[in-house]
Amino acid sequence: MQANRILLKIGAGVMVAVFAIIIAQKNLAYAQNASGPQFVMTWSASNSYVPTRYAGGILPNQESQITAAFELIANGQPINLSGQTIYWYLNDNLLGGGEGVQHFTFRPYGTAPANETLKVELPDYPGGELLHTINIPLINPIVVAEAPYPNGQFSQIPLVLTAMPYFFNASSVTSLSFSWSVNGQAVTSAENPQSLKISLPQSTPAGFAVGVTLSVKNSFDNATADSNANLTYQPQP
Repeated sequence: MQANRILLKIGAGVMVAVFAIIIAQKNLAYAQNASGPQFVMTWSASNSYVPTRYAGGILPNQESQITAAFELIANGQPINLSGQTIYWYLNDNLLGGGEGVQHFTFRPYGTAPANETLKVELPDYPGGELLHTINIPLINPIVVAEAPYPNGQFSQIPLVLTAMPYFFNASSVTSLSFSWSVNGQAVTSAENPQSLKISLPQSTPAGFAVGVTLSVKNSFDNATADSNANLTYQPQP
């Protein structure tokens, strides 16, 4: 299985929230039986929002649509399956199929976080039935309070933080609402709700702690995600 490692870091070394997921946007899976034909299976998810700069694999949430496809390879060439009966199953439930159905679009059955088991079956393949199975992870939405301050220390005022949401069931960030609080007090960001600017007086003493809490809610399905950032004021000498 070919996979990309997704590692989200906040700022230049500030570890506010880190997660790693081994997955590819188009998940490739090869059959283990090298002596027979090989399955090459791919899938992709829609209705799963990521920022434009994100270059990793787009993971499905429980409301996503997933499109899967496969090729059967022999001697380095795709096999013509136009006359073959093909069935698709999700978690052992029949999705559908028919002659030459090498693509299928479906909604997940499970509730995130979970793994969905996708199986393709060729019952009448010459030489015997062929089966191939892959797992597709479902993920809950995630948000990162991105604070570009090394080691969680800032020396310049104001501070600026940006909310970076991932894997919400949304086509754009306009479907999401952002709620911020600083040291337990709710604050608003009128110009751009996705960003927060925090002003402190110039007399702020060294070592003053700023705790930021972020909550994001999807207006479409009420899914939420939370994040925190803890920063300390360290003025330059």
